[in-house]
Amino acid sequence: MSGVKSNRQIWGKDFPIGGEWDAGATPPLLPTCPSGRWTVRLGTENFIVIFHRFEDGQETLLETFPPTEQGEIDAKNCALDAHNTLRFS
Repeated sequence: MSGVKSNRQIWGKDFPIGGEWDAGATPPLLPTCPSGRWTVRLGTENFIVIFHRFEDGQETLLETFPPTEQGEIDAKNCALDAHNTLRFS
């Protein structure tokens, strides 16, 4: 079981639309990985997991999840897994 909690579990309120949660950034000075961060963002229709490149601001969509509390937790776990495995596309 994951230690990831929803915004409701932590703060007592839903994750805000347009809000973001960062799962981490690329290790410094790693030539095989672009500089950037893994982020969960809630839009009006779903949670998305993206890799945001620092160099040019380009974002790569990695996964989408339903806009539910479980979708938030699943998106956060996906972002953490992408960070841990250096998945950026």
